[in-house]
Amino acid sequence: MGLRVDSKSHVPVHVQLEEQIKHLILAGSFGPGERLPSIRELAGYLRINRNTVARVFSELEREGYVESRRGSGVYVLEPPVDEAEMRRQELLERVMELAAEQGVSAEDLGYALLARAGVSAVVEKVPVLFVECNEPELASFSAELEERLPVEVEGVLVDELEERVATLEELPWRLAVTTFYHVGEVGRVMEPRGIETVALLSVATIESLRRLAELPEGTIVGVVGGSRTCAENLLRSLEGAGLTHLSFYKIESSADVREGTRVVVCGNPAAHRLEELDLPKGVEVILQGRTLSRGGIELLGRMLRGETSRRASR
Repeated sequence: MGLRVDSKSHVPVHVQLEEQIKHLILAGSFGPGERLPSIRELAGYLRINRNTVARVFSELEREGYVESRRGSGVYVLEPPVDEAEMRRQELLERVMELAAEQGVSAEDLGYALLARAGVSAVVEKVPVLFVECNEPELASFSAELEERLPVEVEGVLVDELEERVATLEELPWRLAVTTFYHVGEVGRVMEPRGIETVALLSVATIESLRRLAELPEGTIVGVVGGSRTCAENLLRSLEGAGLTHLSFYKIESSADVREGTRVVVCGNPAAHRLEELDLPKGVEVILQGRTLSRGGIELLGRMLRGETSRRASR
């Protein structure tokens, strides 16, 4: 259940966040009775102003999507939509599921429907760069973007990014895309070359954040990554999420495991490393099996369509 915002988008940040939360509620990712992450947690993790999150929660409450319980948090309500809208949502989901079962991508389905309706479906494939810190997620996330958007993706590992960029006199990509963990380091390489960097959140991020928020005060949490860079970025993101009641530290080897460690957070690509570590008995492991957030991909699609339209009008 991923959430992300792009401060450089033409869509205001509060609109981005509100629409994504609504979508997750309508899709059932946030079910009735579930507590949303707090204002402090979301603001810290997304690196946006707390007043922006508070404004979004207030608007969602006004529209009947959530309710605020004093001293407890913000909880999801039954979606305030009529039967016709719910049937429309269900129809769209069924059509997409049937298409996927037959090996028809969302992009091809859209083209076919537009063609059948007599609407021009000529869409330029936009060259984008995708950057990640490990091979498994680099491959899976790149394939996911190509399946769901009219893009041609080149995947590059974070550690190889500077070398790849240095070999080119002119960069072929319209955008650089990465996950939230790496937006800073990717931006430092790409933006001096005139390429905007867009960060996407992964769906497991909020689930992990929610579980961590439930842990008791003072819980010692170890962080394991597939590489030093991945571990450092994951640790930095968790520390920035406002989870001040927890004590985070990085684990690179068994020698780093601290006494009293209760929980270990580990990305799925690094799960094999857990067998190498001498973790205390009974430690809870929170695995981050990740896929890119649907709302984030939809917003990226809007950005790409806007970029294509601007180029066509020149």
